[in-house]
Amino acid sequence: MDGELLTGGGLNQVFRVGDAVRRPAGPWAPRVHELLRRLAPLGIAPVPLGLDAGHELLSYLPGDVGHVPPSGDTTLIESARLLRRLHDETSRLVGASRDETSRLAESERDETSRLGIGLDGWQFAAREPVEVVLHGDFAPYNIVFANGHPTGVFDWDGAHPGPRWWDVSWAIIQFVLALPDDRERRTRLFCETYGIEYVAEHVLIRLDDMIQTIRKHPAFVLQRAERHDDHYLKLSEYVQANRA
Repeated sequence: MDGELLTGGGLNQVFRVGDAVRRPAGPWAPRVHELLRRLAPLGIAPVPLGLDAGHELLSYLPGDVGHVPPSGDTTLIESARLLRRLHDETSRLVGASRDETSRLAESERDETSRLGIGLDGWQFAAREPVEVVLHGDFAPYNIVFANGHPTGVFDWDGAHPGPRWWDVSWAIIQFVLALPDDRERRTRLFCETYGIEYVAEHVLIRLDDMIQTIRKHPAFVLQRAERHDDHYLKLSEYVQANRA
């Protein structure tokens, strides 16, 4: 189709058409669009512009995609703050849905979509404990930067309700462990900035989840062929060897 082919996470062909982005839409797209409309006032996520049977249209986020993990402390700190900001905003949405759903009778539960944001309809099932709506793949390659400063987050296909640590652990893997140097200090800096305790077991769970996804998920054909699972296996060995 006409338009500029964009790069990012690597699973879909995404095109920029003017000031919009056209990309394949999964059955979870209506729920993701509902979330993005709630996040629109923050100005750091795409705004839904349209949805048909096979594709979605989203606003374009200007900036440079972080294909190479940023190494500077300032960018790391700002990225941790960005994730915390997104989580804090969505914590109100899942809290409202859960509270209202528990109070409403079965015949009235559709009303929860107006009050909060539902816990079903996502690509992945909600993970307990549900604290926020996760991005699901918060990493440099899904973030746009301006002069090293993170300004927006895209590719929300993996969004789903779950615990904060799920996103934080993946961010540590992609922002910190993806680089060879100063890992312990930078991990501590990210967690302290976000305001969460570092738990090595959580990082190991996320690494194992990605290893199994690469090996089994139908969409990860290229990643399987290129043996990306070996990369995450090595990181898992590192985390296990350096557990306190």
